[in-house]
Amino acid sequence: MKKAAIIGAGMMTKPIADYLMETCNYQVIMADQEVSKAKNVINNRPLGKAVSLTVKDSHQLDPLVKKVDIVISMLPRPLHIHVAKSCLRQGKSMLTTSYEPPEVLELADEAKKKGILFLNEIGEDPGIDHLGTQLLLDEIRKEGGKAVDIKSYGCGVPAFEHNNNPMGYKFSWAPSGVFTAARTGAAYYIKGKRVVVPPDQLFKHFRLVDIDGIGTFETYANRDCKKYLGPFALTEDVSYYRGLLRYPGYCNNMRYLGEIGLFDTQKIKNFENVTYRQFTTALLGTHLEKIEGKIEEKVAGFLNLDIDADFIHRLKWLGFFQDTPIKIKKGTRLDVLAGRMLEKMSYKPHEKDMIIVHIEIIAQFPGKPKEKRTATMMKEGIPYGDSAMSRAVGLPVAIGARMILEDQITACGAHIPPTLPNLYPLLLVELAKFGFAFKKKNLSR
Repeated sequence: MKKAAIIGAGMMTKPIADYLMETCNYQVIMADQEVSKAKNVINNRPLGKAVSLTVKDSHQLDPLVKKVDIVISMLPRPLHIHVAKSCLRQGKSMLTTSYEPPEVLELADEAKKKGILFLNEIGEDPGIDHLGTQLLLDEIRKEGGKAVDIKSYGCGVPAFEHNNNPMGYKFSWAPSGVFTAARTGAAYYIKGKRVVVPPDQLFKHFRLVDIDGIGTFETYANRDCKKYLGPFALTEDVSYYRGLLRYPGYCNNMRYLGEIGLFDTQKIKNFENVTYRQFTTALLGTHLEKIEGKIEEKVAGFLNLDIDADFIHRLKWLGFFQDTPIKIKKGTRLDVLAGRMLEKMSYKPHEKDMIIVHIEIIAQFPGKPKEKRTATMMKEGIPYGDSAMSRAVGLPVAIGARMILEDQITACGAHIPPTLPNLYPLLLVELAKFGFAFKKKNLSR
């Protein structure tokens, strides 16, 4: 019987454990520094075991990694390197859903010599978006065409019927991931010209996009497209954009939250006996002395907004003008924001989230007009059950682990889906069994 280790028992991990134990009949060891989280995922199932593990260096992982046949790291991205080093020593392959860490990529040659695989970016976005892009690119190329414009969008948002708060967002995964992305710059290409979006401009640099048959969303650039030009074999004159989708209003919300200093993670402060109103007043410091009126009016003045602007009402809804004590005793400004958002913007058990992955490619065929081809996946969560996001992130990495153990993937070294062209057809077939399938359309331009 095969054994798999899942390191980290966060919000995305239950579907991984479910698939490996119930579909594959593998033994699963779930490890987390809070063993209660691991026990909740395993839920007393005979093929599962929960263990306590604090990851401070790679050698702590060796006893666990030695026991299993494959490792799935669901730790924060900076910690994957510890898992990778342990896997090198023990000769075990590792998978993650994270963007490929540079320090793990540096171990590619060693992994190849050991005959093991480090497979990253095999989740929802990044992950399923790569599969949809590969699917369309292969079809276009087999017909003799060339991709001249690629747009790849992904998102996790409340299902339409449960988009019922003024922020237009709820947390289906850890807030730390949301805010890390909010402080990460991006880059994309327009006819081969590179467009760089600095972190502080990310939420100013957005536009509206219509997703056929679904609706209209805001999109802002997601990370740097450059690393995918080679793996997707794209030409130098291509237009290529990877973006996240959100309900309209999201980008300005995030922009203004950043501008008043709520994204700060550097300074640890004591918030005991401090109210949200006092906290908001302190945010802008001496800037407020130049603006008359109540704190609401001062914040509006600082941001050059009308007092009735949507953002001021949303900040009020979050409670930042209230004389209510802050619940955390110590932390950063971002900790205060994230804590308040989790209180007000979490899913209730019956509510559904929704993932959308949408790929658009404009293709040029010899002697023909340009053609637009799309691949769209939309899936909702299960009321009182697993979120769409947890399944969209967890199923691909679990299926990938199975494919490695069953020798359907035999590559070694460090890879992402675009560098393994035989991966996506098999993965898409298995995902479709769980309702995660692309719907394709061909449209004349």
